[in-house]
Amino acid sequence: MEEATRLYADFQIKIAGDEIWRPSDLEFLRASITILSNAMGGKENFKQRLGEVLVERTDTGKHLGLAYRGRIQLSRSTPFSAWSVIHELSHAWDAKHHWMLSVLLEKYTGGFTSRLLSRIKKWIPGQWDAGRHGAEQIPGRYGRKPGVNAFGYFYGDKPSGSNWQFNRKEDFAESLVMYCGWGQNNLLSRIAHGRIERYTLPNGERDPLYRIADQWSDYARYFYPPEGDYTQTKRWKFFDELIQGRIQT
Repeated sequence: MEEATRLYADFQIKIAGDEIWRPSDLEFLRASITILSNAMGGKENFKQRLGEVLVERTDTGKHLGLAYRGRIQLSRSTPFSAWSVIHELSHAWDAKHHWMLSVLLEKYTGGFTSRLLSRIKKWIPGQWDAGRHGAEQIPGRYGRKPGVNAFGYFYGDKPSGSNWQFNRKEDFAESLVMYCGWGQNNLLSRIAHGRIERYTLPNGERDPLYRIADQWSDYARYFYPPEGDYTQTKRWKFFDELIQGRIQT
């Protein structure tokens, strides 16, 4: 397939199972990859950072995508988004560095991981915003506060969001997608800005992106950046420095 050949020539993206990819899917994949490539300073920088990456459409279970070193899998049963593509490529980049890029992000943003402290927090009044055994699908119980997740991840400076499955690897991937979409006019930008703007909603409102009702106003202290500007977060600054080579990897 001609587009698959071009994707490899331009980005070292190797398409598995040409027969299950529609031409429009490959064009959308290229548009998504180009966003990350542009953020990294061009195709050569992209290829140098990620190396060869195999992209598959397959059964990913309940996940929209899965990622490994040198390989990402996108769900075959549902359409994929630019957000999912770049999220999984972010994981592949992290995996290429033995998952140490997400460790660097955790340290840079003042976060840490401690299952013990997470368990202790469960018994401190006002600190635990989930059920006894995990997130609950009701406002104020999704598990968004630092350390209130399955991994004991205390996320430090303000991320764009958190939930019961949040950890430093997911933080790295979501934060890189935010970096690529914030302040731009691309396939990520509406969601990137919407993730921040939801913290200006009153408690109990449904956010326009995911139609989830939550205590958005209460959570603003954990997620809403100064003046609503994501570039003022440590996460944005981390990726700006990482991509410009000012952080040693």
